[in-house]
Amino acid sequence: MQVVSEKSSSANDWRRIVIKVGTSTIVDASGEIKYPVINRLSQTLTQLQKSGYDIILVTSGAIGVALQQMKMLKRPTDIPSQQALAAIGQSYLMAIYNQSFAFYQQHVGQVLLTYDVFNNKQMLQHTIDAIEAMLAQHVIPIINENDVIAVDELDHQHSFGDNDRLAAIVTHETNADGLIVLSDIDALYTDNPYVNPTAKKIPLVTQVTPELMASASGSSDLGTGGMATKLYAAEYLISKQRQMILINGKNPATILDVVAGKKIGTLFKGV
Repeated sequence: MQVVSEKSSSANDWRRIVIKVGTSTIVDASGEIKYPVINRLSQTLTQLQKSGYDIILVTSGAIGVALQQMKMLKRPTDIPSQQALAAIGQSYLMAIYNQSFAFYQQHVGQVLLTYDVFNNKQMLQHTIDAIEAMLAQHVIPIINENDVIAVDELDHQHSFGDNDRLAAIVTHETNADGLIVLSDIDALYTDNPYVNPTAKKIPLVTQVTPELMASASGSSDLGTGGMATKLYAAEYLISKQRQMILINGKNPATILDVVAGKKIGTLFKGV
């Protein structure tokens, strides 16, 4: 496992930043929407945007939000039901974001993507052009996977993995300086800290090794991602000479500390 525990770099020189929010960050284990967290996220990203940063938000949570709206206790296993929930939840999720950001007088725009966009140069260029146009107008793009039609990514192949890989690809294709991933854990550890109290925090990872991947497993109850998908995203970004930072999403204002250069969470950066 190639990890470094001393003298890590920071994100204080980043100007274009992708922030990825997982389902567990905005929906709690009982299925209730975490409105205060979304509000603090909106406030934080608005503050960064108004300070001159280019901000792109990649969000999961459509199905998690729909479960709460439809008063369903468990995520269905059949694909058509998941597609329906994605459609219901996405509209409500964007309504929440719109209302939350509007309170801080920040405009946002929705971008729904499928995996084939990145395999089609013309479609990809159109997508990037739209994102660039929004950023030029000081609008924060809010990106999610179009789970209504991208059925392979629901419960089958997980090509994006709860949007961790999607966020990594967006980071690269939009030429962002780095990706900040908000999770339900505050860093990468040598083992699962909820199970092993002796697990140690890893502040810097310079290479995602097979040993590191083998130590990552599990996913949240409402989402499809876990630590493994985050490591795949980090591996991808390191291969593209880009960086990723994993932090706890409980208090999104911590993003400001990351951007200020404080050593928080785990930084993934090639040597």
